[in-house]
Amino acid sequence: MISSIKFNITKLYFQLPFTNPKKKEWHIYYMVQPYFFSHHHFHLKKIKELRLKGFNAWILAFIPELLYLENKLSYEEIQKEGYTKIVLVDNESKINRRVIQFLIKEFMLSKGVLLHVLRTDPDPIIRIRKWPIIGNKIKFILEMEGDLPSELVYQCAYIEKPGPPHQPTPELQNTYDNALEQVKYQVKEADGLVLMSQEQTELWENRLGRSLNACCLPTLADSSLIQFRLDQRIKVRSNLGLNDRIVLVYTGNVNCKWQRLDAMCEFVAKLRSIIPNIWFLLLVHIDDLPMAYESICRNGLEQHSTVQNVSSEEIPNYLSAADLALFLRHIHPMNLVVTSGKLGEFLAAGLPVITTGANAEILNIFIKEMQAGLFLHDSLTINEEFLIKLKSLIHLSGQFGWRTNLSQKTAEIFGGKNDPFQNYVPFIKDILKQH
Repeated sequence: MISSIKFNITKLYFQLPFTNPKKKEWHIYYMVQPYFFSHHHFHLKKIKELRLKGFNAWILAFIPELLYLENKLSYEEIQKEGYTKIVLVDNESKINRRVIQFLIKEFMLSKGVLLHVLRTDPDPIIRIRKWPIIGNKIKFILEMEGDLPSELVYQCAYIEKPGPPHQPTPELQNTYDNALEQVKYQVKEADGLVLMSQEQTELWENRLGRSLNACCLPTLADSSLIQFRLDQRIKVRSNLGLNDRIVLVYTGNVNCKWQRLDAMCEFVAKLRSIIPNIWFLLLVHIDDLPMAYESICRNGLEQHSTVQNVSSEEIPNYLSAADLALFLRHIHPMNLVVTSGKLGEFLAAGLPVITTGANAEILNIFIKEMQAGLFLHDSLTINEEFLIKLKSLIHLSGQFGWRTNLSQKTAEIFGGKNDPFQNYVPFIKDILKQH
């Protein structure tokens, strides 16, 4: 079975049009982690932008054989799109060696190779760039979806209340310092950076004491795919039997501590004890369903919630069906330098949010200007002031003209001529011009 898969993928590789030696050009690869499904739409958008401008661009993933077999149908479905190249490896420990082999082959077939690296180890790229001759024809940019040193502190010193520490604890200090130095080294070696916010850019400029060659790409929603849809609201609410409910929704993964699954369920349970008409709609990745059910049951919400996995195409319809969205992350350096794609999706669907404001300021400013949300303290305290504001927000959410306006305004501010992705292709062109 494995040898058959290897043969088919290798056969596909040599059938690709850019193997024509008569016309060598730059090959651009967006190199992602092996299990990349949850963020595939963001990866795809970058590749489509490059191809529209005539670049030979692909998503690239080095995938251990067992992982491929476990998710074979999903990988095959993605490959049918024609934007993704998969390279199988025997196991994860051999990925770096396979990356070097891949780059040597690409060097022979192209004018040069540019790798956009996300959540994967750039070490083999850095090493081969030091080789004579071939090294001059390999470039790479590093994308950081978050801040790994801050994530280390959050994860390793996690406490729900009063919240994880912002600085490393004494026992974490050496590990934190080593992690920071490793990322600094990678940043210095890269030809450019793709960051999520102005705050993240400033963080790294302060760490390095110099300006950066960076492109800022917030992970915001695609307004062409997500809008408020009244017809779908009516349909979904009817199908779920929620016509007379106030529906609070959360959508996304729940397997990471910063998503605060238990705290979120506890918050909904407390709110429902005050407003019995509340219903919790929890839309999670299929692998997270057992964890989500367990938390729902621990907090006594099994008779007052819907827990489902739905396709990415259906998500906008479910967001339209909800009345309020939850985004309750801790105020922490890890969260304050990023933009959440999920928060962007809520707003694009014209959905007001209950949030701690733990995200890049660009989104907080927009929420405040549009009066599209309630801001909570990390403790998630429910008091009289909160309930008064909540009642007003529920009233606004029930005005479908208001929701349509919020949806359209989100598209206007973060899309169209303001779409930050317009900066991506010029950024790539500038990298390719560098000597």
